[in-house]
Amino acid sequence: MPKSEHPMKVSTMYFQINVKDMERAKRFYSDVLNLDVVFAPPPEVGWCEMQLPGGAPRLGLNLGEGEHSPEFGRMMMEVDDIEGTKAYLEGKGVETTEYTDLPGIVTYFYIKDSEGNTIQIVSEPRVKE
Repeated sequence: MPKSEHPMKVSTMYFQINVKDMERAKRFYSDVLNLDVVFAPPPEVGWCEMQLPGGAPRLGLNLGEGEHSPEFGRMMMEVDDIEGTKAYLEGKGVETTEYTDLPGIVTYFYIKDSEGNTIQIVSEPRVKE
């Protein structure tokens, strides 16, 4: 079946992660990762959306009820300059893991957001000297 005839027409894609403190999480994603808040209903709703790079995808911050599960979702962010990004994040007080280099494939490291959610920072493979 051609895509134009498919009955399911997706208009926007997004994913959500659970957070314990909405305002703290919004500050982290806005101030540290430079994402824009694009939807923020009243606080009692317990939800907001952040615009991810690329125009269409969005990140939903979901104020979780009950026990917080930091592995609810995982965001992966591809960057052009992984070493500069790591230095920037560490300068903001964000703990980073060591690089994982998969030669000829990818380089990545992990951080935790303000709520304990894991984020993978990924780039083209680093050039080994």
